[in-house]
Amino acid sequence: MEVNDLSYCTGLASSDPAALAFATDRLKEEHEQLRSQLRILESNAKEVILIDDTAKGLQVLQQLRTQTAQFENELEQHSEWEEQELFPFLLTYFHRQMAPSIMPSFWVLEKDHQLGVSFIQSFNEAIIEAPPLIVKKRLVEAASNLVQACLILNDHFTMEEQLILPLTDKVLTDLEYFFS
Repeated sequence: MEVNDLSYCTGLASSDPAALAFATDRLKEEHEQLRSQLRILESNAKEVILIDDTAKGLQVLQQLRTQTAQFENELEQHSEWEEQELFPFLLTYFHRQMAPSIMPSFWVLEKDHQLGVSFIQSFNEAIIEAPPLIVKKRLVEAASNLVQACLILNDHFTMEEQLILPLTDKVLTDLEYFFS
């Protein structure tokens, strides 16, 4: 997620409540799908931490690598949609009002997102850098990075919803008032 500037396209049609309601529903649905994947990743990473058999731990770690790559792809697609459509609309809409800016909140979300992704990168690097005869300590380190990423990104989705959903409700209320 990257929010740089208010000069880009507003994405959603500002006078179409149905488009905004669809975007809100999409945000919730995609977050739930991503959370579901995070629960699986976290559970499997914790399994690696608890496994005493290094060979079995390596097998689970390889499965985690595939699952993590799929999650990263879906997270990137979700983030691109937010950056290109949802966030620009909200930033433009609320920038026009005489009120405190919501931009710092978006910056916090961006940094939180980056932190979660950096832990996934640490997980991937730990696997790549690991020698063929990996020791239990390295397995635990790699899996712990992934657990931390899961916790951060799950909280990130919650914080994002706590920011975005009231904003979209406000826009919908404004539109309803304007058109009534």
